[in-house]
Formats: sequence, structure tokens, C-alpha cells
Amino acid sequence: MSSSESLVSRLQLNNEWHARPVATMPAPFRCTHQVIKRSGQATESRDAFTQLCARHSQPGPSEGSRYHLAQLGSALIKWEGHTEADSITCLVPGNGAPLFGESANQFAPNEVETVFSGELVCGVNVEVLKQSVDKLDMDFIRSSLGSNEIYGGPVVDGKASLWTSFHLDAEGYCRIVLIDHSLPDTAVGRLLQRVLETESYRLMAVEGLPVARMTMAELNQLEKELEPLMDELMQSSDNTDHESLFMKLSNMSARMEHLAAESSYRFAASRAYSRIVEQRLADLREDTGLPQLRYSAYLLRTLQPAMRTCEAAERRIEELAQRVTRAITLQSSVVDLIRTRQSHAMMKTMGDHSATQIRLQQAVEGFSTFVISYYAMGLLEIMLEAGIAAQLIDVNPKIVLGITAPIVFFSVWGLTRWTRKRVTRSSK
Repeated sequence: MSSSESLVSRLQLNNEWHARPVATMPAPFRCTHQVIKRSGQATESRDAFTQLCARHSQPGPSEGSRYHLAQLGSALIKWEGHTEADSITCLVPGNGAPLFGESANQFAPNEVETVFSGELVCGVNVEVLKQSVDKLDMDFIRSSLGSNEIYGGPVVDGKASLWTSFHLDAEGYCRIVLIDHSLPDTAVGRLLQRVLETESYRLMAVEGLPVARMTMAELNQLEKELEPLMDELMQSSDNTDHESLFMKLSNMSARMEHLAAESSYRFAASRAYSRIVEQRLADLREDTGLPQLRYSAYLLRTLQPAMRTCEAAERRIEELAQRVTRAITLQSSVVDLIRTRQSHAMMKTMGDHSATQIRLQQAVEGFSTFVISYYAMGLLEIMLEAGIAAQLIDVNPKIVLGITAPIVFFSVWGLTRWTRKRVTRSSK
């Protein structure tokens, strides 16, 4: 890597520490936060926001940027490009009269809705008030949130208060009242960002819950299918259709891999989102000594069981996949054992046949010795008769044949054994 390329790389890494601006505005103000599921590439939403800024004579996001702030009319608009979605945060000075009567996004240019018109994942309306602690009117806050049961309390070491009912209004937005007691403007912006990220990521995290439930149902079905296959494998014999059993187990293994591939990303994303939520809740520094139910306590009471369900689904996928793998290994071992047994039986049969052939061969060799000796004696008799007829010899043929018969027989027998041993040595 050249020095210029190294410098560009270091600049890009260093800019990551400054690339995420905080939307800051003096209290009181109102805020609308929307997380919209992305249908295309991240560059498409960035280009669309760049064109929107250009129409209002404002600088757009730089190339490769994932965050940008722009003042569009009376609204401060913050765009963020996330892994799976885009978020639009709109801040407008002043509070609604009554609170939440007019949301901040109603003051944003109409083009914002047309640019980002995908599926709404999370919608939050926040009213940021400026009040001292002793002037808190809880009845007013309850009526503003539309519920007598609200959650929250002092945050940031008592320098602010946070209240919500976790209910959605008629437009599907969650309402939050954030009261600044004694925070600087920049600290209010950072606190608001933590709250908005908590709301966004908690909903993104629980997206894994429907996947986990669907996965659990599929795993229940797979376990029911696996049990009879294991029984068949346990009771297997030479008559078992091992090819069919192997195909069923292989098909089940493929289904397990497909199920894991479908859910692994969603579970990993939910786990990452839940960790961000837990970190943001810790950053709120809530007062734990008050009797009312805290914001984080209610949120975690729902989030943690959902995450445990996702983790349980992940574990069940892994455990069932291991069971199927062990079943396939066991089935292959059984098939190998049966094949080995059949091979031994075949070799034993071949050995028995070879022994029988050797005994037959030896019997044939014995008969051959007699036959060869018989023909040799016949030839000797013919030769003796011819010699006597030609008066070359004067002997009794029967006496000569009787004496030479054992000699011929043992000579033929010895020659046959010698030939067999020689052939055996040469074959080895």
C-alpha cells in the first residue's frame, strides 16, 4: 500500500469517530423519529436525501457517509443509514399545544415522506420540556401520554426525567415525554439520541421473536420425524432398507441446514441489537431508588424473554443438527458393519470352495498317477514284446512288469508332487 493510500485509509477510520452527529436543539422542542425498512441499497437512500437537501439549497451527505444533518425549513432533519433500515429524525422548536397535538414531522417538507416511504418499523414522538424537578405535574404527563400507567423516572443522575406508557397512538407512534431539569443543550441531544436508539433497536431486536417461534414449530416437526427413524435404526437388521433410511436422514440434515441458514442472520442481528439496547439503558443512569416501575425495567422485562427465546431456538437448531449428524454416522457404521459381515461370509464361502477344489484336485492327481502309471506299464509291455519278438532280449514280460510296476508308480507320483510344488512357488 502506498503512502497516499495509507493516509486515505487512516482519514476514513478517523472520520468514523466524527461521522455521527448529534441533533442538538435548546429545550423545549419536539421530535419525531422514524425507522423505515430499506427496500433497496443504502446508496439509494443517501442519494435521495442528497437530492432533497439540494432542492432546499442545503449541503447533502458526502460519499460513503451514513449520517447527515440538514436544516430544511423550520425542521432540523437527521438521516441515518443503518444495516437494514434508514432512520429520519425531525426536530422542531417548541412543544405541541396540547402535547403531541402536532408532531414534528408535520413541520418537515412534504418531500421527506415521498423520499422515505417504505415500511415503518419504529415511530416515536418525543416532547422535550424544560422544567425544574419541583414543578413536575404527573397528572399532566399521564394525560399527555394517554394512560394512567406510565413508566420512567429521573435519568442522568436526576438532571432529567423520562416518561412513557409504551402504548402506540392512533398513528402507530410511541409517545415519550423527556423533561430537561439542568442539562446543557448538547447533553439533551445526546440523551435524546440514546432514547431514540433504545426505542429503535428494541423493536429491531424483537424481530427475531417471530422467526424463533416459526423455527420452534419446525423443530418440533423435525423431532417427531426423527424419532421413528432412530427406532428403525436401533432395530435395524440385514433386511432393513438402509438406502431409504439414509436418504431420509440426509433429507432431514438438509432441512436443518436450510433452517439454520434462514434464521442465523436474524438471530445474530437480534442479539447485536439487544446488546446495544442494554448499553443505551445503562447510559441513561436511571434512579433505582424510586418505587415506580422504571423505563428500563419494563423494557427489559419484554426484551430479555424474547432474546432467550431466540437463543433457545438457536441451541435447539444446533442440538438437533448434531443428533441428525450422529444418526447418519451411526447408520453409516451399521451399514459398514453389515457389509463387513457379508464380506467375511463371502470370503469364508470362497475359502470353503477353495478347500473343496484343493481336495478334488488332490483326488484327481491321485487318479492321474494311477492312469499315467497304467499307460506307462502298457508302453513298457509293448516294448518288451517287441524286443522278445525281435529276439533282442529273452525275459519273461510278466516278471519284468511286476518288478517295474512299483518303480513306475512311485516315479510318476514323485514327479507329480515335484511339479505341483514348483507351480505353487512360482505363483507366489
